[in-house]
Amino acid sequence: MKHISAYFDKVEKTEEKFAWFPIRSSFSKKLIWFKKYTVINIFYDDMGRPPIKERSWKLIYTQNEYMLYLLKKDETKVY
Repeated sequence: MKHISAYFDKVEKTEEKFAWFPIRSSFSKKLIWFKKYTVINIFYDDMGRPPIKERSWKLIYTQNEYMLYLLKKDETKVY
């Protein structure tokens, strides 16, 4: 069975935003205010299922959390 990315172009989309109002990080639960943060929209999970309630799952990262995410992310993984 092929991975979902073989059928669909985008599994996730990354946006960088500026926090004019306080917003809470998804993982560390820290408040982000007057700083840049990253939002990752995930359209399909590893099994190829879409989210039920919205178009995507939204994960909010601080700049440091996003850097760690990129370092830990394994692009060579074969499904």
